[in-house]
Amino acid sequence: MTGTYRLGIWVDGQDKARFSNGQVHRDDTGFYTSCDQMLYKENSNPEDTQGLGGFFRYGWADSRYNSITDFFSIGLQYQGLFQGRDDDILGIGYSTGFFSNKDASNYTEDYESLIEAYYNFKVSPWLKISPSIQYVTNPSDGAGTKTSDAVIVGLRLAMTF
Repeated sequence: MTGTYRLGIWVDGQDKARFSNGQVHRDDTGFYTSCDQMLYKENSNPEDTQGLGGFFRYGWADSRYNSITDFFSIGLQYQGLFQGRDDDILGIGYSTGFFSNKDASNYTEDYESLIEAYYNFKVSPWLKISPSIQYVTNPSDGAGTKTSDAVIVGLRLAMTF
């Protein structure tokens, strides 16, 4: 079954002050991996993409410059779950970002997590609408304020011309 696997390294050559001493450097770096894999396919037609897929993402950034140093997400999505809606996608995902211990901000927690459920409706060949709901645990404003968990309701529009 089809899958896509990516690895990458990034370098940010902009002037950035280090959290520890405020000295400006140009050596902010990081890496990432992104994996998408079809787990179950409804039929053997190679052009049909209906079925269950999974994804995993991980990223690392230098804690001397970045407030979030480690990030991962994992999830599942099903295309064509409902009869007559072959291009619609139902998905759920979980992600966590870990805060740097070198950042001078006063994060009240060591991490922030999110769980999201979404449904992507294909309205026409050029328009998709995707309502979502997210639940955020340990949200932090970086100012030392303890913040309650949050529920976020969203709507995305995608137009392709």
